[in-house]
Amino acid sequence: MTKKKKVSLIVSISFLAIVVSGFGFVMITGACGFDPVHGHRFHKRGMPPFMHEEIGSFILWRMDKGIKTLDLSDTQQGLYEGFRSRLQETMEKGLETRLDFKKQALLEFEKESPDLSVIAVTVQSHVEMMSSSFSENLTLFTDFYNSLDKDQQRIITQRIKERIEDRKQL
Repeated sequence: MTKKKKVSLIVSISFLAIVVSGFGFVMITGACGFDPVHGHRFHKRGMPPFMHEEIGSFILWRMDKGIKTLDLSDTQQGLYEGFRSRLQETMEKGLETRLDFKKQALLEFEKESPDLSVIAVTVQSHVEMMSSSFSENLTLFTDFYNSLDKDQQRIITQRIKERIEDRKQL
């Protein structure tokens, strides 16, 4: 057996051992590893907590990146900044509200006799707050969109159509 074949055989066996042991580790500890204090690192459903702020930052970054190509006037830029800052505020407030509600719900369920009517009232107030925030954000976006000229509006609608087509293929 030549030296080249020996090396390739050793590399192949090593690679196979690494892959098999990796799959074994994932099967034992879960896809996100194991934390001896808290058990599995991430929740079984949903995103890990540190990702919530990152997603909001990513959304704003994508919006800013797309807006740069529109060559906005000062008035349009002002409307965009108003919409952007309100959206950012809504995302931050929504995350805080969600975490507060989660703590409150967990505290209520730790009681021997949890009162679900308290949780229902809190959920109702959160739904109303979210509805008004979404309505305000939509109004600001509509004002910004209506301030654009026909070519700028066409660019935005074309991007939306492309994203819709991308989602249809999934």
